[in-house]
Amino acid sequence: MLAGKKQNRTKGNMLTNSLAFGLSSFNMSIKKKIQYPNIGTVNYTYKKGCKRITLRIKKEGSIHVTIPYLVKFSQAEGFVLSKKDWIISKLNEVNQKQQPITSFRTKFSSIKTVQSNSVSKVSVVRNNNNYTVYYPSTLSINDDNLQSFLKKLTTEILRKEAKNYLPKRIDYIAKRYNFSYNKVTIRNSKTRWGSCSGKNNISLSLWLMLVPYHLIDYVILHELCHTKVKNHGKDFWQLLDMLCDGNARIYSKELKGYQIPF
Repeated sequence: MLAGKKQNRTKGNMLTNSLAFGLSSFNMSIKKKIQYPNIGTVNYTYKKGCKRITLRIKKEGSIHVTIPYLVKFSQAEGFVLSKKDWIISKLNEVNQKQQPITSFRTKFSSIKTVQSNSVSKVSVVRNNNNYTVYYPSTLSINDDNLQSFLKKLTTEILRKEAKNYLPKRIDYIAKRYNFSYNKVTIRNSKTRWGSCSGKNNISLSLWLMLVPYHLIDYVILHELCHTKVKNHGKDFWQLLDMLCDGNARIYSKELKGYQIPF
């Protein structure tokens, strides 16, 4: 109740504290930080206009939870704790991405780094599909510019390999299973392995070159199935499963174990 009768003092204080945290000025965000074992610090924010509890992990590994004003904090905290395994998995991915690149191997190429006293700047020596990146002895492998250079070099090598392999592979699979599509584009997509537009234009991520061949074929078949079924309903999965010899769900789960390295 808002007026009139006296309430139990302890209960009233709890209610007051709850309201102070959750229903303060609608013109500002209310923030709170809590430390959890195996997870670390979680940043909670009550925010105007927020319609549901959202959980996100930023690139540097910070954990952020946004809460609608009328949702109890205990509900938001329970949501976070229910996602503990997922959070730990994502934090491990972040940690892996933050590791410096010292070497890298693709399906057709290899990259290695060598610190040398005989060079004054970063340089690349190529021997067929083997790339050696030399960098000065005064430079650390953790140097931001060097790491940026290595990431760009790796991405361009993967792009070249993807453009050489993926269009030929999708053409072969489409003919084998009697699919037709408009065109295929290779993109530096880090959120989707592939996509198919309403006009049957297929886009494939160059990062597919880092997953096993059978998963490349699975992604290609997935997008080709979308040329006939434009959703992920029962008919779509039946078609895809038939083409994958009953392994579509298995391949889908396996693919989720692969992440973009940086």
